[in-house]
Amino acid sequence: MLQCKDINKISELKNGFTHSWLEPEFILSSLKCFSFSSLCKGLNSLKIKGYSFECVISILISLPFTGLKTINHIYTSSFVSHIEAKKDVFYRLKNNPAICWRFILWMFSCKFRDLVKKDAAKDVLKCLVFDDTLLAKTGKCIEKVSYVWDHVLNRCILGYKLMVMGYWDGTSLIPLDFSLHRERGKNKEKPFGLKKKDYKRQYSKQRKSDSHSYNRVKEVDISKIESMLKMFKRAISHGFIVDYVLADSWFTCESLICAVKNIKKQTVHLIGMFKIAKAKFNYNGKSLTYKQILNDAGKAKRCRKLKLHYKQAQVIYKEKSLQLFFSRQGKNGKWKVLLTTDLKLSFIQMIEIYQIRWTIEVCFKEAKQLLGLGNCQSNDFDAQIADVTITMIQYILLTLRFRYDIYETKGKLFEQVRNEYVIQRLNERLWGLFLELMNILETLFDSINEMELFEKIINNDQAMEGIKKIFCINDNMKNVA
Repeated sequence: MLQCKDINKISELKNGFTHSWLEPEFILSSLKCFSFSSLCKGLNSLKIKGYSFECVISILISLPFTGLKTINHIYTSSFVSHIEAKKDVFYRLKNNPAICWRFILWMFSCKFRDLVKKDAAKDVLKCLVFDDTLLAKTGKCIEKVSYVWDHVLNRCILGYKLMVMGYWDGTSLIPLDFSLHRERGKNKEKPFGLKKKDYKRQYSKQRKSDSHSYNRVKEVDISKIESMLKMFKRAISHGFIVDYVLADSWFTCESLICAVKNIKKQTVHLIGMFKIAKAKFNYNGKSLTYKQILNDAGKAKRCRKLKLHYKQAQVIYKEKSLQLFFSRQGKNGKWKVLLTTDLKLSFIQMIEIYQIRWTIEVCFKEAKQLLGLGNCQSNDFDAQIADVTITMIQYILLTLRFRYDIYETKGKLFEQVRNEYVIQRLNERLWGLFLELMNILETLFDSINEMELFEKIINNDQAMEGIKKIFCINDNMKNVA
């Protein structure tokens, strides 16, 4: 441990910040507004000697806003003259198994909720969104890394699956919680997709059973469904108001239905894609699969607004009343199944709510491109958890920046809320674009998988550049009009 030394205050770093679209004072003011100093007082005991926790973590949070990608880049830039701490100070903090990174992220999430609560409209829907994304890695010696299936590229990639719970408050989405997972695979000769010699070389370290790090490592091998249910319970226990839980077909299951139905303090409903072919529903007194129900549900209706054909059926599943919606694009498209616990929803209402789920895909895209989500190549699993947490904190700060971007002085960043938002809600713009694309493709192809197609568009840089141009053209036309 380093001997106790004086260190330049984090505020002095602003002298070396590059002039970009985001000013350094914003980061400093934001951390103050999030009561960051109060939080750090409870964590300073983790660093009895050396530099304060507040100073080190503040620098780590500020990195991407200074144009620096890694800790090593600090010491090859002009910032080195402002920082007395050496590299080991930052690495030691990220590798510390005693830090509860989950608590730190929840502190920022809850503070964000409290800051925007008084200005948020009361009649907007609030949703929890669950989804996962792949974090690619380059070293087989990284602790707990494995080959995981990428359904976008249709091949296995070395890395982790990042399971995220996001919260949509009617205007923006922020990450609340996450877990990292690996996949064992079916080949016993290659555990986790690795050769046995590569698997044995993976980094490992002893952790105390009562440490926060020990619990995070255990999460790697539990199912994503189990992790999702734990996150859901944490969100409710932290007092988040939820109208709907949104999930794709990978996470919509009996366990999630039961968890949503069992909430007593508030009314929560589930909307999710469904694909469990063997699941049996009670429909008109018969025990049928959803494919059988589709055949018995009568003639399909056509939604002119969305240009979709659909059927609906009220069913009972495990003694719980549900509503199934079947939809397809065009007359020859493939039927998709959506399940909801809200029996009062119409088809259009259900689709309009479910499309909010795409905001988490945008979150993944922005976090990877702007903030370097998943770029950490440390062998220590604790550093991987720390890096993802710091990235999500940065994303929360950015979300607040876009939400409240007019203020009188930089010392009162959050006092004046703009009356009208300059940027239209992102989910509505994406949904409108999605419909336009589907209408065009419908004339070219008889059958398309619109969900997979839209996800591939979001994850393709060239396609996203084209989308930005479309937005610019539309905005210019509106200004001319």
